[in-house]
Amino acid sequence: MHKYLVTFDYSVAAGNDPLAIAIRTKLELLPNTKWFQHLPTEILLVSSLDINTIFKEINYPETKIRISISEFNDLVTNSSRTNLWLEQNN
Repeated sequence: MHKYLVTFDYSVAAGNDPLAIAIRTKLELLPNTKWFQHLPTEILLVSSLDINTIFKEINYPETKIRISISEFNDLVTNSSRTNLWLEQNN
């Protein structure tokens, strides 16, 4: 399983903005993937899918919103919610 951090531009899609909801919905519907909203515009994924497949599913033109996906091995945070989720989905 791969661990990814998906981030998108807060100034464009803050909180429950329709575009933020659309991005989260696309991530929620990915097969073989667990997700967690770490921060308003940061989503953690644990998935068997490769990074390019995930990117194609949520791709928007840069003129609409900037999106980045990073694969990671480890994450350190002071968020007890996030640490619990990572512990349960590692």
